[in-house]
Amino acid sequence: MRTIRLAAILFVLLPTLASAAEPRIFIMGVWPNRLRLFDETSEEFVGELGLHHGAVTTYTVTAHTPDYERLFFVTDRMESVEVVDPSRREVVDELKISTPGRRVRIFAVAPNATGNLLYLHARGTRLENDRFVREPFELLLYDLDAHEVKETVRLPDEVKLDFLDTLTVSRDGGSLFIIGKDVYELSTETHEILDVITWSRPSSPGYGSVQVTGTVFTESEPGILYGTYQTTDPALHKSMSGLVRLDLNTKRFESFELGPALNVTSFSLSPDGAYGFAGIGDMAVIDMKSRRIIVRKKNFERGRTNNTIIVSADGTEIYVTGVGDSMQVYDARTLALRRVINIGADIMSAPLPLPRSAITASSANR
Repeated sequence: MRTIRLAAILFVLLPTLASAAEPRIFIMGVWPNRLRLFDETSEEFVGELGLHHGAVTTYTVTAHTPDYERLFFVTDRMESVEVVDPSRREVVDELKISTPGRRVRIFAVAPNATGNLLYLHARGTRLENDRFVREPFELLLYDLDAHEVKETVRLPDEVKLDFLDTLTVSRDGGSLFIIGKDVYELSTETHEILDVITWSRPSSPGYGSVQVTGTVFTESEPGILYGTYQTTDPALHKSMSGLVRLDLNTKRFESFELGPALNVTSFSLSPDGAYGFAGIGDMAVIDMKSRRIIVRKKNFERGRTNNTIIVSADGTEIYVTGVGDSMQVYDARTLALRRVINIGADIMSAPLPLPRSAITASSANR
């Protein structure tokens, strides 16, 4: 087992994408029990489908197979997972672990490449005659073909699941990554620790630790994740904010500080890798080459609770969504509001950009 310490702030964070992306279709959960499809090119809603157990209720990014042929939405007040085939635009499978005497709520889903095995970050509550007894967080391996819990994973003692931990399975299926206070790589065969990426340690004596609790990590390309962090300046003891780039392929991460603390927990990278957008209580546009904030807005969209930033395919605009029934579109360089798109119902899950082929294949399959 190898521990990789926080790299000194001497690296150059290079762009990870080379060109603009193809326009996509956004899929999002809306109240009370629907998924809506939004065409980025026409900026029109192009379809919707019904869910079986009510609204999407999840705190993390929607899980999906690498080819986007299967999407996994947590519904039923976090007790069910509904499996959606976007090409057929329908729910094709579902699971629920709760029993009459025990409620099991699901916080995150991590499928393997084919989508038949799912790691579930869950927590049970026993319904006693006179009280509810909450159980510790647990990691379950669910077999979707057999529709049963294949295993309750016995984690090593040093691995403690927390509320907003992120789960992801490597593309080769050999590793499960648990991203939280630190990053643990577990073998999917034995569930033994293969590696640890330790970012809770200070980069050098006197520096504060990197705190990523509550950060929503976004994947810019397979195995490359970005997130925000908080730390403490060693000389002035001031709270500072920064960005972290986590490479699960090489098992390394890099970071750089943005400056005095900002209210930012989300991050999105432009398709060409040149600009980053950290939000959402405050908002910052970052030049990724110089690692400097070029536009900063405090109390961004004051009075709203937002949680999602999506950069447009051409990199000129950002879509911001959260609580409410609208999607705000801002200029990606100035953060000036350009327009507001009405969704027609309250948003219940962050929009997930899908390759257009994942939706247009529906005409061939129907």
